[in-house]
Amino acid sequence: MSVNAENLKANFDGWRKLVLYTEDLIFLFPRNPDGIEWLDTEISAYEFLNKYNIQVIPRFIERVRKPEISFYEFAAVSRLKGEAYSKYEKEITYEEITKLLEDLARLFTLWHNIPLEEIPSKIKTRKIHDETIYHWELKFLDPKTTDEAFNFVLETIKQQINKNKQAFLEILISKETEQIWRECLKELVSLDSVLLHSDIHEDQILIDSKESMNISGIIDWETVRVGNPVWEFNFFEWGFGIWKWWKHFSKIRSNMWEMYLSERRIQLKYSEGLDLFYTLSEFLIVLDSKKSLATLIENEQEKSIQRCLEKLVLITEKLKKEKR
Repeated sequence: MSVNAENLKANFDGWRKLVLYTEDLIFLFPRNPDGIEWLDTEISAYEFLNKYNIQVIPRFIERVRKPEISFYEFAAVSRLKGEAYSKYEKEITYEEITKLLEDLARLFTLWHNIPLEEIPSKIKTRKIHDETIYHWELKFLDPKTTDEAFNFVLETIKQQINKNKQAFLEILISKETEQIWRECLKELVSLDSVLLHSDIHEDQILIDSKESMNISGIIDWETVRVGNPVWEFNFFEWGFGIWKWWKHFSKIRSNMWEMYLSERRIQLKYSEGLDLFYTLSEFLIVLDSKKSLATLIENEQEKSIQRCLEKLVLITEKLKKEKR
């Protein structure tokens, strides 16, 4: 493989890697010793996933050891066509974001359907890159700690309702609601583990053009791991742009989840589980003054808490109708 240096361009924005690229190739370098393992994992993911010929995933070309170029081993992969979705995010419409995320949910199934026994142990044994940020979500999705996490969030909601003294919120602390929430979330927790990208956001999604908004690539697989499929629907890794649609998340999630379950031929009793899970999570994060979700959705903590509780009421009413 030979490359004309005059055709090379650089992107040094990555946290853990440096990137040189041509029209057709990407060269990935560790930024420092800490990035070696991350890059090795990313390249291992491409080597493995290329067997399934998933068009939106870069193709592995080769690992390269050339001390005259880099002290560390680096790698070459194909450059997919398109621009990062983040380039278009400010001007996107509701119809366009809805289409994009439904298409994204459909793409998830391409790697979620890969049998676990075929996944290399190097990937199977990986943990999430920052367990401290997602402490509650991880605890909830672990069957051993699900009840503990659920009891905590339920008690926290009761405290807020007692504090606010709003009668219409009392539906959230009824025994019937508790039972339905437990059943609904148990369905999510019991879903079989799948291969996850685990860090999809606006910079990892390539779009072929503003006119079509078709997804042409999913890049940066250094966080690949195995886990519960609901994780792929996490908006917490996204930047500020996605949160302007926060009031529409219930509908957006419903569309994504319906698309995903249909493609994977999974039947669940409740259709609101995904929205319930992430709305509960948003509620807890808003309450945590150390985190900034409140600034993303309402710019005011108390108002954000109220919005989360109101959303939970609507979700609960839908769940009760489904149960009947």
